[in-house]
Amino acid sequence: MAYAIDKGQLHAVLIDVAADGQSLQLAAQDTRTAGDDAAGSFGSAGTVSAAFTRFWAPRDDVGLRAASLVFRKAESLAQAAAALIEADGRMNDSAAAALRRIPVSYAPSAVRHPGPQPE
Repeated sequence: MAYAIDKGQLHAVLIDVAADGQSLQLAAQDTRTAGDDAAGSFGSAGTVSAAFTRFWAPRDDVGLRAASLVFRKAESLAQAAAALIEADGRMNDSAAAALRRIPVSYAPSAVRHPGPQPE
């Protein structure tokens, strides 16, 4: 099985994921601010304000947690790719070193057989 790791393409994908994660994080921060503002805009309706705060409090960081998950997954992918690239380099170096150690000085030259001759 042959494979190739395109470092440039991998880097581009990780940059795109990081940009998407940052956009998600900014949207989540805006959502949290809007929810906090909404909780404080009920004025003298203390019961409604308290009810909304109870509703909003366990949800106010959902977007930030999702953005954090995106960043952690991208970081894991980057680490895995770096390990594969490093291992690929090591395997290549080991194979080249093994080939250099093969004693070829005693091997006879290859004889080419001309094959059947036309009559």
